[in-house]
Amino acid sequence: MSIRTNLVAASVVVLASVAPALAADHLMKVGEVMLANSGGSPLVQFIELEDPAGESFPAAPYVVEIYSAAGGAPLMTYAVTIPSGTTRYMLGTAAAGTAFGFSPTTTLTQTLPTNGQACFRRNGGVSPGNVHCLAWGTITTIVPGGTMNNGASPPNGMSVQRVNNTYVVAAPTPNAANSNGTPMVDAPPMVDAPPPIDAPAAQPDAPGNPVTPGNDDDGCSVRSGASWFGLVMLAVLLLVRRGSTQRKR
Repeated sequence: MSIRTNLVAASVVVLASVAPALAADHLMKVGEVMLANSGGSPLVQFIELEDPAGESFPAAPYVVEIYSAAGGAPLMTYAVTIPSGTTRYMLGTAAAGTAFGFSPTTTLTQTLPTNGQACFRRNGGVSPGNVHCLAWGTITTIVPGGTMNNGASPPNGMSVQRVNNTYVVAAPTPNAANSNGTPMVDAPPMVDAPPPIDAPAAQPDAPGNPVTPGNDDDGCSVRSGASWFGLVMLAVLLLVRRGSTQRKR
């Protein structure tokens, strides 16, 4: 067998041995993070790890490390033992388990930061290091190493979750697929109501129509007052004329 043939065969053996190792745990992702329930209680928190392939995870020990927005040393470290074939692994508070009906595999005993980072890390094997990290909210220093994704800091009652390789804010789905996740969309701006239409101007009187008299300041009809005044004057004139007639006789 030639030297070239031996090198090719050796390369195939090396690649065959490396491929399973690379595929053993590298698809595990920090898939979902919830920080508080709808009432704002930070007692209801969880982190969900997701691996759609259900890999073998041979490089124990593994850990999940939580960082602040500034990075640096981890705020907390949780050792996680992940059985072969695991597709979801739950780290959560007891209150979160009660609220959503799941049993945390690892119990969170410290409060997750409003703006923070979480990394799934391989501490054993031939290549220890971060496998995947997720940052949420406003971050000043990204944790080095591994694949880093980012999403919004979820508001009360919501979670930031991985949907179609993108992190969105949606209703929490702990220990279940994130298929119902949809991005939050701002409400459309308010539109001002159209201004009221002015009332039509008063129609002028038709030509030739008599003007209807109004009322005086006391509410009495002007026409009625004029009629009484005329009758009184007529009576006075009649009396004056009658008296004049009688004197002539």
